[in-house]
Amino acid sequence: MRRKRIITAVFVTLIMACSAPAEKAKNIEVGTDSIQKKEVTDAETLVGRIEESHGKSKFNLNEVVQFDLKLMFGGKERFNGRMYIMTDGSKIKMEDALTLKYWDGNKAMVLPSEENEAKARFDLLTWSYFFTAPYKLSDAGTNHEYLGQLNLGGSEFEANKLTFNQGVGDTPDDWYIVYKDNNSDLLAAMAYIVTSGETAVAEAEKNPHIITYEAYTDVGGIPIATQWNFWTWNQEGEMNELLGSATVSNVEFINKAGDLFNLTAL
Repeated sequence: MRRKRIITAVFVTLIMACSAPAEKAKNIEVGTDSIQKKEVTDAETLVGRIEESHGKSKFNLNEVVQFDLKLMFGGKERFNGRMYIMTDGSKIKMEDALTLKYWDGNKAMVLPSEENEAKARFDLLTWSYFFTAPYKLSDAGTNHEYLGQLNLGGSEFEANKLTFNQGVGDTPDDWYIVYKDNNSDLLAAMAYIVTSGETAVAEAEKNPHIITYEAYTDVGGIPIATQWNFWTWNQEGEMNELLGSATVSNVEFINKAGDLFNLTAL
């Protein structure tokens, strides 16, 4: 009789456990010592949607992306040549008819050697970042604050504020406002400040700019913005003056870098 009562009690307990309401699903992060449950924030959701819509997994299957870039500012041509970028950001090369610029992961080099290395560093890191931004939003050391729906040029976009930990990136004091297209989930624009050189944050914030990503085209299942426009920008989302533009063309992905960034071949 006692054995029968024990079996009955176990059976009832199992029924109660199965009928208990299921908890809301949560992401699980596995640490070194324990399993921690972590709710996905709105900011993380926005980043994830941008990365997914831009085909981040396909992008990272390749070691190199290369493309032609033509930059115009103030009615003058600033660069017209070819860019080569390791998809992990570790190496960058720019070349046009006159110069070759190279980033080895720590410093910039330029040929001919009398060219300005500080300008070369700015060009290498700035234009490569604008191209690869959709794939770097969740890099280590990035922080996102969800801003909700914001006006930009008379339209509404979901947005995050992107900042960086100290010691992360070339200019960790920079910040960006990342705008996501509500329909396609593609990166629509990024407002930004530039604190490179001696420019302090307070001074840079007096003159913020924005880049808009337009004319997306499919390259092997990866959407690429082939037109960039640079505008003045303010916190109200106004873009009153066109400062410059860029066209991206002849985009190619390379599975293996080979000798493309070999210093002895430069």
